[in-house]
Amino acid sequence: MQGMDSYRIAKNEILEINNELLSLFSAAKSIPGMSDYSFGDWEKTCKNLPKHLTEDTVRVAIIGPIKSGKSTFLNSVFKGDYVKRGAGVVTSIVTRVRSGERLRATLFFKSWREVNAEMQQALVLFPSLNWRTENGTFDIRQDKERREIQRALADLSSDQLITQDTRNINNVLLSSYLKGYDTVRDLLGHENTVKRYEDGLFAEHKSFAGDESLAVYLKDILLEISSGSVNSNIEIADCQGSDSSNPLHLAMIQDYLMLTHLIVYVVSSRTGLRQADIRFLSIIKKMGILDNIFFVINCDFSEHESIRDLRRLINRVQEELSMIKPDPQIYTFSALYNLFSSQSEIPSKKDRLRFEQWKADMELADFSKLETSRFNNVFYEHLAQKRKSLLLKNHIERLGVMSKGIADWIALNREVLANDADHKKMLLGKIRRHQQRLNQLKSAIKNTLSGAIVEIKAELHLDVNRFLDAHAGDMVKDIENFISNYTISAGRYEESLQSTGFSQTLYHVFQEFKHAIDSFIAEVINPEVIRFIHSKEAKIGDYFQSIVVPFDTMVKDAYHENMGLSDRNKSFGVNPSENTAPDINAVIQASGLVRPPLIANMSYSTKIKTEAYMRLGYYRVSGRLKKLVKRSATDYREEALKALNDGVRRMKRETKQSILFHFKDYQENLKFSYLYKLVEATAASYAQALLDQFQAHFSDLSSIIEQISSSQQNKDQAAKIFNEMDLVSRKLNDRIHQIRHAIAQA
Repeated sequence: MQGMDSYRIAKNEILEINNELLSLFSAAKSIPGMSDYSFGDWEKTCKNLPKHLTEDTVRVAIIGPIKSGKSTFLNSVFKGDYVKRGAGVVTSIVTRVRSGERLRATLFFKSWREVNAEMQQALVLFPSLNWRTENGTFDIRQDKERREIQRALADLSSDQLITQDTRNINNVLLSSYLKGYDTVRDLLGHENTVKRYEDGLFAEHKSFAGDESLAVYLKDILLEISSGSVNSNIEIADCQGSDSSNPLHLAMIQDYLMLTHLIVYVVSSRTGLRQADIRFLSIIKKMGILDNIFFVINCDFSEHESIRDLRRLINRVQEELSMIKPDPQIYTFSALYNLFSSQSEIPSKKDRLRFEQWKADMELADFSKLETSRFNNVFYEHLAQKRKSLLLKNHIERLGVMSKGIADWIALNREVLANDADHKKMLLGKIRRHQQRLNQLKSAIKNTLSGAIVEIKAELHLDVNRFLDAHAGDMVKDIENFISNYTISAGRYEESLQSTGFSQTLYHVFQEFKHAIDSFIAEVINPEVIRFIHSKEAKIGDYFQSIVVPFDTMVKDAYHENMGLSDRNKSFGVNPSENTAPDINAVIQASGLVRPPLIANMSYSTKIKTEAYMRLGYYRVSGRLKKLVKRSATDYREEALKALNDGVRRMKRETKQSILFHFKDYQENLKFSYLYKLVEATAASYAQALLDQFQAHFSDLSSIIEQISSSQQNKDQAAKIFNEMDLVSRKLNDRIHQIRHAIAQA
């Protein structure tokens, strides 16, 4: 936990420096004639800094297959049974956990419109005819429609309940919504609603997280836990199983992974690394975020006869992981043992007996403790480094700029006051000329950055269109090729046509097709989209970095000119050209911008079914006509297979249309709602970094100096205050230099 302490120390030091700067501004305003003086953006920045430090967040994602122990691991980190574990439910949401002053669970619900839209899409091509709606749109709040769908689901055959060797996703969705309706009916509304469970009611949130009939109504869960084990500004999320049968769950994980700074991948020692793990880790590698990942083999003591048996598993997992990530960081311990160890009392008798049995196996227990300690040392140190470099670096750099600027301003005023009237007049003339040059420099920087904004937006416009455009983009072409090449095996559905009929077989084909396209998007397309977005973010940062390089010399010259105004100030301060440029990830974090979500909900219509039935009728009539002219007749099975293939063609057409609409929408959102705004935020950050050091020099000092010099008493009082401010600012610069060095070493 040493790394966490170093972060806390650095953060507190920054807050103290910030308060000292605010005190300097107040001290300056206590000088006669300066009560209305403003330090502009400097004061605003210092006043807002504590809030920004509180809001900035480092995110950690806990991922892995179902029942690998992710929730147990998260509970062990927070040292309590806060997240529901062992439910065996395919969770479809991300449970985010943060440190808080009290126990609180915040549940974010879908709106009725979102629920009905999901159910209506699940009902496309639904095989049973025992349901209907009054006006063609489904509303779960109608008793009659709920009863009819319940009967229709009960009529489904076993073939319709299984898709891709697992429960049919749409049928599970419909059943879950119906089963949970009575519980949530008073909680949902026309807009998204929020429900909080605090203190003694905190545990009630588990009934939603662990029951898929209730979890299906949720969009998000945020838990706040009053635990000293995890500091503020850290969010650790329990993501649903990476081997979920629903590809849209994978897309949800990908959306969260785009926000994360660290990943912990949990592997169960009962199963080792499975094919689903290899597949998911390969996807993460394609996303370009495999660098900041830790692997935890969650050890089940009951599964291993000896430490030798466990080490064989560890070696095998390490060999397999090395094929994806060279030299993976692997830690093996029992998250459940750690959780039990952190609790003063274990509620369950069964768990108490199990814990006592595990403690008796000293070899495995000691190994787990040692590995836990090794993991904690590296994980928390890495987390602290991330927090310092991401959350503190920009703040300390800006405080450094302001501290140097106020020091220069103090020295300049002292110099003016210390001289006679003639020398003072000469200095004020130099100051005015210097201010004119600074204003020219300020104008040049703003004009250049304004032009740069237009130029980089134009480049991004072309880049995004080339990547995502329906006609020129590779992504859309890849999806269209996948759809065009998708085929069904006629022989595979012959038995289904005979046993369950055309309608149910068409539904089965549709579900498999939709699952295939959703999986292709999640596993192949989304990683490429994520890599593309990251590359454009880097391009924006590099572009503005190159734009401001020519200003380095101008800023340096202006700085030296400013230093030359005062003999007392020549040896003070740091050259502004040494300032660190804004980091693009810090700009993203500070701006609050969020990348557009990856989840693509394809829209389909019942026209697929209508057209397929029309084709079936056509083929059957055609067959009868052939009989009349004594040509070879086609039997029902051949007619149905032809109609089925026609139905697949209609599915493909509708899917392509939906894909084109989705990517067009995503293309525009990516440009206008994210990348263009990131360009503007980055430009503002660079302008701020360049101009902040001269903030105090843009005002005219003549009238201020004149008021100070109006009496000897005013001059003496001002000189005393300036001397005190000078001592404080010098100490501040030393402290800032030390913190900057410590963060750079992180």
